[in-house]
Amino acid sequence: MRFSSFWIYPFASLLLIYLGQSREPERWVADYVIMIPFGIFLWTLIEYGLHRFFFHWKPQSRGLANFVSGFHLVHHGRPRDPKCILARARTTLPLSVIILGLTYGATGNTTTTTGLVMGVWAGFLYYEWVHYRVHTSGSTLGLSGHRSRHFRHHFVDETKCFGVTSPVWDFVFGTYLKAESWE
Repeated sequence: MRFSSFWIYPFASLLLIYLGQSREPERWVADYVIMIPFGIFLWTLIEYGLHRFFFHWKPQSRGLANFVSGFHLVHHGRPRDPKCILARARTTLPLSVIILGLTYGATGNTTTTTGLVMGVWAGFLYYEWVHYRVHTSGSTLGLSGHRSRHFRHHFVDETKCFGVTSPVWDFVFGTYLKAESWE
């Protein structure tokens, strides 16, 4: 089920709205929608943090190392293998539950949490689409910046360019690698 996220998360968003409406019936759909851009922005930070600090972590424990490599390091070994590009739902769903719980804990509000999480999921789906296209398509139509940055990460310096969907956090945290430094 390579593309399962593309139906799971839209369905989960509708489910969250339904649950949110049953809990806070006075809310409008616009109350959820207004939080989505903030969730997308939050996604860019989550994406950067996971990629930099978890996916490239090399723990001493062999069992933990196998667990981490199952997420991402195998992708670096086979960057064009379609089976190694997209995240698996069995990984992303528990992470989504954690994000949902943390977001609700921080906001204490069902509507805000729903909108933010829907934005995180929208950002994640955009990430999946970009990441898959960058690795499997010869076309750079609309993706040349993403491809250039991500390939610098893969083929020049894996300690740079962690943002796949946005270079913002690479600039903020000093992990951006200029194209001219490797061409």
